[in-house]
Amino acid sequence: MLAAFPYLSVLLFMLLRVAVCQGQQQKTPAALDAYVQAQMKQYKIPGLSVLVLKNGKVLKNKGYGLASVEFAVPTSDRTVYALASVTKIFTATLIMQLVEQGKLSLQDPVVQYVDSLPESWHTITIRHLLNHTSGIRNHFMNPTWATLEKAHLSPQQAVVKAAAALPLAFRPGEQYAYSVTGYLLLGMVVQKVTGRPFEEYITRTLFAPLHMQQTQFGDYRTVIPNRSSTVYTYQNGPFETWTFTYGNAGFTAAGLNSTTTDLAKFFTALHGGALLSPASLDSLFTPTRLPSGQMVDYGLGWVIEHYRGRTCYGHEGGGCAWVNYYRSEGLTIAVLANLTGSKADAIIKGIADFYLK
Repeated sequence: MLAAFPYLSVLLFMLLRVAVCQGQQQKTPAALDAYVQAQMKQYKIPGLSVLVLKNGKVLKNKGYGLASVEFAVPTSDRTVYALASVTKIFTATLIMQLVEQGKLSLQDPVVQYVDSLPESWHTITIRHLLNHTSGIRNHFMNPTWATLEKAHLSPQQAVVKAAAALPLAFRPGEQYAYSVTGYLLLGMVVQKVTGRPFEEYITRTLFAPLHMQQTQFGDYRTVIPNRSSTVYTYQNGPFETWTFTYGNAGFTAAGLNSTTTDLAKFFTALHGGALLSPASLDSLFTPTRLPSGQMVDYGLGWVIEHYRGRTCYGHEGGGCAWVNYYRSEGLTIAVLANLTGSKADAIIKGIADFYLK
């Protein structure tokens, strides 16, 4: 039929060519930049940085907008952001390294390493802390927490005392409930096992060897070179600064600050097998099975999701940081922003669309 209408065949060929070219244009770096900038405008995000890593090769590492609205300082691939709960990925990695070194076991009771725990906690294991099945309620749910924090106690003692005064939410191992306090206890475990404070030990053994020179712990009170001047928020209506306070007891759960450049170093090493064995990596990414048979979409420090027919591993932090890892594709994406409630989870999926076939 097309032979009878030669002009029609030429027209169809040209239309197909235009469609293919448009599809290719949609995948260009310029198109990705336009997408990110449009999302920033929609969600009123002052500044963010994007990392895209494919099998150890950096495909994108770029800052957009302002690191400081007050001083009109632009972002870059060296801008430092608060990672908030993305910190848990690093804590879980360190714990698994200690397991591989034979210094502890995931089945060890936490009471073996942390003193003065209530009897109801004695069956809680390291694994329970990592996958949020300990039943420990968050210490800040105790109304006396602020008083304990100001008392003559170490930050760690205050955390334990506040949490221990609350009944367990369920018997250890039987259910899932996200527990910040569980990760604070992991920091105490590391200190007992290594003889060093958690932040000192992980910096010396993990960050320093990878030359992650712009990665360090601290909250809004800490002076950190190149850090976005603050985290902003609209949660009270007007655009204003947000004070995130953890104290050093909370560093293991949410206290890390880093750049997309340093994250590229870490995830290249982690996913490339330089930090953990294949078996340990599998443990991080394995969903938790409860005694009831129910599967929980959380491994050891990693949230497990599904997107476009693929399994995606990652973590969110404070509404301003998000990491996604498509293991089958060797694709890692990180979005770090200086706005809490920045919808980084939606933005990061849109970025994935540029790279997933």
